[in-house]
Amino acid sequence: MRFRIFTLRNALLIMTLALSVVANAATESTIFTFSEATSFWPQSGLLEDSVGNLYGTTRAGGTYGVGTIFELSPPAVSGGAWTITYLYNFVPYGTGGYVPMSDLVRDQAGAFYGTTYSGGDPVCNCGVVYKLVPPKTGGAWTEQALHNFTGNGTDGRLPAMATLALTTKGTLYGVTTRGGTWDSGVLYQLTTTNGVTYTESVLYSFGDLSDASTPNGPVAMDSSGNLYGVTSQGGTFGEGAVYKIVPPSNGHLVKEALLYSFGGSSTTGANPTGNLVFDAGGNIYGVTNAGGSSKDYGVVYSLAPANPTWTETIIYTFAKSSGVNPVGGLTWNHTNNNLYGTTSSLNALTSGDGSIFKLVPPAVKGGAWTESTLFQFTYAVSGGYPTGAVLRDSKTGNLYGTAINGGVTGCDLFCGTIWQVTNP
Repeated sequence: MRFRIFTLRNALLIMTLALSVVANAATESTIFTFSEATSFWPQSGLLEDSVGNLYGTTRAGGTYGVGTIFELSPPAVSGGAWTITYLYNFVPYGTGGYVPMSDLVRDQAGAFYGTTYSGGDPVCNCGVVYKLVPPKTGGAWTEQALHNFTGNGTDGRLPAMATLALTTKGTLYGVTTRGGTWDSGVLYQLTTTNGVTYTESVLYSFGDLSDASTPNGPVAMDSSGNLYGVTSQGGTFGEGAVYKIVPPSNGHLVKEALLYSFGGSSTTGANPTGNLVFDAGGNIYGVTNAGGSSKDYGVVYSLAPANPTWTETIIYTFAKSSGVNPVGGLTWNHTNNNLYGTTSSLNALTSGDGSIFKLVPPAVKGGAWTESTLFQFTYAVSGGYPTGAVLRDSKTGNLYGTAINGGVTGCDLFCGTIWQVTNP
């Protein structure tokens, strides 16, 4: 296995098919720096509402030291400071769970959903799915534990740092990294009839023989209700896979298919991570944390539908100049088909700790994508090790994201930041 999150390695610049340059137009700014006195270590991505407020989680700090859910509001006057409000402080006892690591999803009533990595069942202590309900007329937000994972041989445990899929009927889908029949993770479903009581069903256990194993990316859903995601291990070559699962319906059983297995050669990429995005033609795009060359720096790939397995194309192979080992997946600009993402570590700067990149599609079909490095993090100034997905504001085009470490001295490995890129 070649999983390389947060790995710093000295290596020579490798040649890639796409041009790698530092873009001049984009401007990065740190809009909030976390501190040990408030909350720290924002690991997930951000969610934005219609008026520009940003929502996210920290995996540590807060009143009880085990994480928070926050709202970050833009300044009333251009150039002013953003304002943070803590909506909820997780508690390290009871069944509510703690150490939130997943992205948030929100329903039409304004409630948030997510997962915690710890807490819940007092024996297993291996995470929960929670719902955070807004106050009706002032007062405090309230947390509701929708499911406590038990890891009892059938149920999952340790939910992945991934986004839940939420349907209009209130059904939730998600994955765990461990648990299930082979202790290699599960895909689960939570259903409700009243929005209060939820029933969990394990739809699929990963890890049988050469099956996909250890899911670690968000669950994506297409218009037909089919579910897609990545696993960091397993597959034909043991270095991860992209899977598709068809949920049960009208008496039909769950169906799972491996769309692609990574690791067939050093150039294909290995250990996929983060989210998947789809274009209008049904092609899938994503990143791997390793592989792509003997340097194990990772790639951006696309998968085109084909039988029996999909066809992979390497869009970009990461190099020291652009940053290496992406974790958070990709974000799509549907107006021009540009892709955005982050790398978690080493870049061209001596003290570089990750980067924000843009990929521009070729003007001619079959040509090379062009990579531009929008920003290179420096640990003690702007933060370091971004792991969550990039958020793109569809109105302004600005990019937002988190860096789990760096910023102000304090905490362990510093406390983390929230950043903004204008004119990307």
